[in-house]
Amino acid sequence: MNAEIMTQEPATSVLNVWKFALGFAVIFALAAAAGLFFREPIYQFGSLVVGQYGLLGLAVAVLLVDALPTPLSYVPFMALALAGGLTFAEVLVVSSLASYTAGCLGYGMGRMVGMPERLERWIHHRYPRVQALLDQYGGWGVAAIAVLPLPLAVGTWSAGSLKVHVRQVAIALLLRVPKTAIYLVVIERGLSLGAG
Repeated sequence: MNAEIMTQEPATSVLNVWKFALGFAVIFALAAAAGLFFREPIYQFGSLVVGQYGLLGLAVAVLLVDALPTPLSYVPFMALALAGGLTFAEVLVVSSLASYTAGCLGYGMGRMVGMPERLERWIHHRYPRVQALLDQYGGWGVAAIAVLPLPLAVGTWSAGSLKVHVRQVAIALLLRVPKTAIYLVVIERGLSLGAG
């Protein structure tokens, strides 16, 4: 059995690297397409959203998306914030803090409430390897989920219900900061393709 895990490990690691790279490539392609073909409407809508909700709206949107187990991503909110005139630094700090806080909340909910049966079925159906990843690697599994193109709440709720050590989760969630920075660079570069 141990040999079986050993032989599958490199293939899984390579697959995860490809998923990671593919996730960023897709975001760049979408941001580039948006910058080239929909620049004016996106920037107008971004300005409207930022004018109406500002940094607090960005924080709440990222917090909700990353704290609740949904297949949604915080990337579109960051793109709108950049298009709406917020600075790179503002979006990075607010999104990173909100995402980190959401991860802690998700972990706490999973730890206190456990995994509701319906949610557990959805996670096992949609993301079948998450529990095995957390069972086998604990905090390192949370770290992988934090950087892969997976919903953060899926990993944090699962980690809480599996009682992964809180310190490991807190440290693993710090990886959201560089992931957020990379996403923002990719979004900014993609949107700038339509700048002329």
